[in-house]
Amino acid sequence: MKYNTELSKLIIPEYGRHIHQIIENLCLIKDRTKRNQQAEVVIQIMGNLNPHLRDVNDFKHKLWDHLFIMSDFQLDVDSPYPIPKKPEKLERPQMINNTQGTVKYRHYGKFVINMLDKVPDIKDEAVKNRLISSIANQMKRSSVNWNKSSVLDEFIFKQIREISNENVEIPENLTLEHIHVQHKHHSQHKSGIRKKTNHRIKKKF
Repeated sequence: MKYNTELSKLIIPEYGRHIHQIIENLCLIKDRTKRNQQAEVVIQIMGNLNPHLRDVNDFKHKLWDHLFIMSDFQLDVDSPYPIPKKPEKLERPQMINNTQGTVKYRHYGKFVINMLDKVPDIKDEAVKNRLISSIANQMKRSSVNWNKSSVLDEFIFKQIREISNENVEIPENLTLEHIHVQHKHHSQHKSGIRKKTNHRIKKKF
């Protein structure tokens, strides 16, 4: 007795192992005429096992396709329909290029990353320093918006050095803009809390 784990995997499980074994034996019949006759019998059995397929267009065509598929396309018989071809082995899809730079720095955006790559090529020191200052301030704004918390200038400078592989030198005494952190305020009405009123109704005498 064999365990299910020792048996071959069924190509179309809906037909069961018995039908798969019949088709395997069908492929071994050497006489073509007899093989064709037995193939017709197998098609009838497959149809009886799957009466729901009778409502499908080209019912017989689908059964013949299943016959060849379950034989792993090894069966050589005369089919009343075009014989399906065995699909080629699927190749592993190519990696999709990351358009946002590395995941670690994606909150800065691709434009900032590309600008840092261009900084070392600038010869004019004054222009270079102004560009570094602009990039650093933009990175600080992006970082604050991303993390919803304040960030030190030195942290931004460290990020610039990492992204540029130490190819961008931070201008001496550079101070970045102060970025206000915006917190979401939940109104008391939205949270279901209502203010208690201390107004007392005056009694009329």
